[in-house]
Amino acid sequence: MEFNTFSSKYIEDAAALLVDQSKSMLQHFPLLPERISDLQVAHTFLTALVAKSEERGMVMIEKNKIIGYMLGYYDDSPFFGKHVWVPFGGIALPRSEEYDLLRVLYANAGDIWIRDGILNHYLVCPALPEWLNVGFSLSFGQEQVYAVASALEEKKELTLPDGISMREVHPGDANQLSKKGHWIAAHLNGAPVWEPVPAEHLENIRPAYAELANDDTSTTWVALDGDEIISYVTTYTVDIGAIHYMGTPKAAHFATAATDPTYRTKGIGRALFTHILNVTHKQGYECIFTDWRTTNLEASRYWPTFGFEPFAYRLLRRVNPRYQRFVITD
Repeated sequence: MEFNTFSSKYIEDAAALLVDQSKSMLQHFPLLPERISDLQVAHTFLTALVAKSEERGMVMIEKNKIIGYMLGYYDDSPFFGKHVWVPFGGIALPRSEEYDLLRVLYANAGDIWIRDGILNHYLVCPALPEWLNVGFSLSFGQEQVYAVASALEEKKELTLPDGISMREVHPGDANQLSKKGHWIAAHLNGAPVWEPVPAEHLENIRPAYAELANDDTSTTWVALDGDEIISYVTTYTVDIGAIHYMGTPKAAHFATAATDPTYRTKGIGRALFTHILNVTHKQGYECIFTDWRTTNLEASRYWPTFGFEPFAYRLLRRVNPRYQRFVITD
């Protein structure tokens, strides 16, 4: 068995390996878009990923045949710091092989990342026990769940409490949305998520929330007590493009939802979200994606009640920041 740096010359064989794996994924997770089993889609995705990654991955070869690969790209953010990101589809292994090969594959790909000083490693892998157990054996922890629900059926609308109304946003809501854009960050700052709230994050999200009031690329509905926004939810078409393996116009992404803490447990958020699911259905979407922190206890209990089923997890390994290559000097 040999290991080579992932380059464009391996894309064709790697795409075939990915399609074979994706067909298996569709058996486990039938709500995922059928496009992931298309060879041209896989080829386009890997071409874009190789261009973005600048050969920061590894292929595993046996008897002149690729039997696995791991490919990620470097990024930086206020939350993740400098890190490598291996997206869904960035790892492939043949179904006939033992998943223990993933351990060896990570050792070789990870050594490239460590050499480049990247100590935060993110893998988005299928929500299957054999994959997760290998990740845990490599000291990865579970951080985020990615889930999908069907949008093919209309749901029964729920009644709002007396005095509460709902409607789609309009431009006049911009100021309120900006002021209330911190609700999710404040919630995740608490136990047991303990997510930091960097100043630059708030500087970015407040204008983004304001823009939802007049954004024709998304759908936002709000619940109100009089004229006061007390809950909001936003959906949009899932990201589309070469680098987005599951991106299809038939899939929506539920991006954000929050309720004023003083109005929670009254059924307001549930009624509002049920309604936007029906809006998504009427817009012609076939499925809807979302994600949440696994340490967000409320989200972990709440979103599955709407039919969201996990299909992938984001795993994180933080290598000790004091690590450096040991060199014998005598």
